[in-house]
Amino acid sequence: MDVPILQYRFISDAMLGSLAKWLRIMGYDTLYFRSIDDSELVRIAIQEQRIILTRDTGLAKTKKTSQIILIHSNYTSEQLKEVLLFIKKKSFKLPELPPRCISCNGKLILANKESALNNVPDYVFLKQKNFLECLDCGKVFWQGSHKKNIDETINGILEGIGT
Repeated sequence: MDVPILQYRFISDAMLGSLAKWLRIMGYDTLYFRSIDDSELVRIAIQEQRIILTRDTGLAKTKKTSQIILIHSNYTSEQLKEVLLFIKKKSFKLPELPPRCISCNGKLILANKESALNNVPDYVFLKQKNFLECLDCGKVFWQGSHKKNIDETINGILEGIGT
């Protein structure tokens, strides 16, 4: 069963927390649990029609689900490249998706600046104009100085895979 392009949903094993965070930044619905056993991981993947991301060769060989990507690299940027190449191979192009909450995977919405007042440091509230808020956990995000580095990393990976 192949997954339609806009429905790529992932579940990462405990070894791939950084990869899960980067996929969320790129807008991919990616579940991650710091501690989860293989049977529970597979159960959730099947129930929610998610693709398992794992570095566990034993899990990848079990064939309990056909939707597994075995991640080979130890480096997050290379891991992200592996996943994006998989999507590109299946879909021929990568979708542009809004970012998701890096903490809980929830959807982010544009927040009213006043609603961010008690959820961000004072200097951030004074300097920033736009905020995003997670619909699930309520965490507030803003475009900080790290955004440039994130964009450069993602653009470098995308250029490396020819998008």
